[in-house]
Amino acid sequence: MGLGGVVINPIIPTNIFANQPVSGELSKFRVSRLTNGPKHHFFGYYGMSPWNKSESKLVCLESGFHDRLPKPGETANIGLVNQQNGDFKTITKTSAWNLQQGCLIHWNPLKPNNEIIYNDQKGRDLISVKFDVNTGSSSLLPRTISAVATTGKYALSLTYGRLGRLRKVVGYADSVDPYANEAHPKKDGVFLIDLETNETKLIVSIAEVFEKSVAGYPALAKRHMWFNHTVINPSSTRFLFLARGRNEKNNLDSAMFTANMNGSNLQMVVPFGTGVSHFGWRNDNEIIATFTPPGEKEMKHYLFPDKTYDYKVVGDGFIIGNGHCTFTPNARWMATDRKIKESYSQSVWLYDMELNKGMMLCSKPVYEKKYFSGDTRCDFHPRWNPSGNKICFDAVDPETLTRQMHLVEFLDS
Repeated sequence: MGLGGVVINPIIPTNIFANQPVSGELSKFRVSRLTNGPKHHFFGYYGMSPWNKSESKLVCLESGFHDRLPKPGETANIGLVNQQNGDFKTITKTSAWNLQQGCLIHWNPLKPNNEIIYNDQKGRDLISVKFDVNTGSSSLLPRTISAVATTGKYALSLTYGRLGRLRKVVGYADSVDPYANEAHPKKDGVFLIDLETNETKLIVSIAEVFEKSVAGYPALAKRHMWFNHTVINPSSTRFLFLARGRNEKNNLDSAMFTANMNGSNLQMVVPFGTGVSHFGWRNDNEIIATFTPPGEKEMKHYLFPDKTYDYKVVGDGFIIGNGHCTFTPNARWMATDRKIKESYSQSVWLYDMELNKGMMLCSKPVYEKKYFSGDTRCDFHPRWNPSGNKICFDAVDPETLTRQMHLVEFLDS
């Protein structure tokens, strides 16, 4: 794969651009809007792909609004996108969704071309659904999913009622926190779902993480904690997640942990007080994350081996600040995004881990603050296709002011 357009060497200040691409190293790309208004179309989060394995199908959500959080009972359509003209065809609906993460749609690795797994709500119960996009047949899982193992054997699950109470942007309307009166519950945390038997098991509790952390970070004793953002490594042997609370200024305070798929060998890999925010596995052992290490002053993208604090900056002087960072399947290319508050713009960037070079792929203005930050923001959340030559991202289209899916396609030289 190659890149074209503007090339930036990571040791050059980010406001200095080379005029020409480097011959033999980088080739061309194009950026286009995929879906169309007047309704809004988006996938939600990153670290998973809207494409099925064969890339013959692409799935997303459709809603009639994007300027407020969903209310209880309001549904979003789930459907397939015509990749030639962007037309959307509804196949089912969900009432467990938000603008930030959608309903966490995953293509089922055991049926990677035809079956999706997504979150939904039946009565007051939050569940997930296996749905065949060709036949419409479905079956229910007893809990919501937050990540699906590439083997298709297991999924991870969080309690979205607790998220709905403590961080509404990633919670679901009308959800209930079963341990709302407990700051560090013993019966809540990361659950493991056996996708074949539907058996569920709590594998890492909030209380366990609290007890492991409070001696080194006493401020946790006064905070209600929750877990966010489970991500499983490529071979489905370990997973990462964020443990979170709010400080005295009501700002997020987070740490990152990793564990085996049964919850054993729990390790803190990024401590509290660092502002750890976004993340992903590069391979089975290496993790990318955005945070500010102890003793440092700026948030950067850091790569490090699991179970260590051996942090190394990625793209120093080029990849700046926070971003939703994710790798191609071959681990060479990293996509991330960036917000610039001064200009109220967002951009998507790409970095070559072998050449230590990168480029900005697309920048778009955000005309209203509510789509730049806050609970109705529209983060780009770049996501790769299985082949590693396309990126899909959500953005507010400047022509129609609707939330739509966009594409970056890398072209052969």
